[in-house]
This record gives sequence, C-alpha cells and structure tokens, in this order.
Amino acid sequence: MRSLIIRFLDCEGPGVIEDILKEKGYSVTYHDAYKKGLHLIPESHQIFDIIVLMGGPQTVYDPGQYSFFAPYFELVEDSLEIPNNKVIGVCLGSQILAKVLGGEVKKGEKGVEVGFSKVQGINKTHPIFAGIESNEMLAFHLHEDTFTLPKGTEHLLSSSMYENQMFSYQNRAFALQCHLELTFPMLQVWQRVHKKYMEPLGYSLDFMREKQVQMEKDAKIIFNNIIQL
Repeated sequence: MRSLIIRFLDCEGPGVIEDILKEKGYSVTYHDAYKKGLHLIPESHQIFDIIVLMGGPQTVYDPGQYSFFAPYFELVEDSLEIPNNKVIGVCLGSQILAKVLGGEVKKGEKGVEVGFSKVQGINKTHPIFAGIESNEMLAFHLHEDTFTLPKGTEHLLSSSMYENQMFSYQNRAFALQCHLELTFPMLQVWQRVHKKYMEPLGYSLDFMREKQVQMEKDAKIIFNNIIQL
C-alpha cells in the first residue's frame, strides 16, 4: 500500500497522519509542490492508494495561481475516479478538495481564525468519530480562507467562527479546514514561521504542549478511522 503526501510549505507536513500511515503498513512518498520545477509523478492516482494534501500560503481562488494548482486539481479528480482510493485534504488541501467537488473557496468574512479552540461534531454516528466520547474536540486553526460545502458531501465538523471545518465525500475524500495533525515539534516551528499570527496569542511552550497532547488523542482516532474505512 502506498501513500503520497503533498506539501505546499516545508513546515506544513502530515504530523500524526504520517505516523498512522506507517503503522498501517503504507509506504510514504513526499511531493514538495513549493519547489519550482518539480513535477508530480506521472499517473500518481494509479500508483498511490491515499493522497494527502497539506496546508500552505497559496490561494485556491486566485486566477493567477490556477496554473500552479491545475496538476493538483487533476490529481484529486483522477484519484476519486478510482473506487478504492482515498484523498485527505488539510487546510489548503481541504480547499483544493472543495473546489474540485464544486464548492466555493473564498476569503473568510470574519478574518483570520488562529489558535486552539473547540470544534463540534455534526453527526457523531459517522464512523470517523467511533471511539470519541465527546461531541466536541480540540483543534488548531490558522487560516483566513473558507469554503462552502460541495453538493453531495457530508458536513462533519464546525467551529464558532467558521462553520465548515470538515466534510466527507463518499467516505473516500475527507477535507479538514482545521488542523488536527500537528505534533508539538511542528507547533514550535510554526511559532517562528507564522510569528505574525501566533505571537499575539501569547502561547507558552507548556501551554502548547498541554493542548497538543489533548488534541492528538482525538486526532489519532479520527485519522485511524479514516484510513480504515
């Protein structure tokens, strides 16, 4: 079994998703979309069983960036044509999924959503929530773009600031606007790289460690369930 992880920024990797993929016996291949001149492996949708698209600073709805995104739009479309393939999109990756499936991706009217806060489950009977007791869980946010729910998708998570935090499509494509995948070392890097957004939060390392441990418990359950579906 093979997985392909696409990064749009070097510090925005898969975190706990990669750990779970390896535990499940998947090989992991990286494609760094931010590296100029680097092209996707031809027919990637036929080679990889799971495609994971991560976050980044690019803007899906900017016409000037369409040529950059075109190969990834095509990859998602082609992957969803293969019945047993799965696609997971996080942050920017979720916006790519939303656009491919017919949703509208746009700048959020409420500004930047950043920091740790609770997200609420919409349908706790969905199999990805099996093993999670509470109807809400902790997530980390760092985005100012949002999307509408594409037709034929199921709404799974919401937050008080932006309603559409997660959806599924045919239980084979899963889009998460919020971040559940973050490890503590990733958060430490983000404090430096995304200083503009994170410094005003005033988070101490102890606070971030405590919240990350809490978030990871549910995150591992959700990603395990997604991969096993």
